[in-house]
Amino acid sequence: MKKDLNYYDGLPWKVEIEPERQDDGTIIYIASHPEFEGVMGSGATPEEALADLHTARRAMIESLLTEGYPVPEPTAITTA
Repeated sequence: MKKDLNYYDGLPWKVEIEPERQDDGTIIYIASHPEFEGVMGSGATPEEALADLHTARRAMIESLLTEGYPVPEPTAITTA
């Protein structure tokens, strides 16, 4: 299977979403993937943050592929 943007986009990425209080008191949500340090999405709702994260992740993967760098893959989730 060719590991292109569509391949990576279909992988089961772990998502972390945290609320963050702004200086004006409003709450925004920050979404991230542990595999991509510094790649984040934000929004007024968790869904908006997730959509923004998806866009940021795709841009990062596309950049890595274009430059010939390795793309991290989700870590396996195991249960005990």
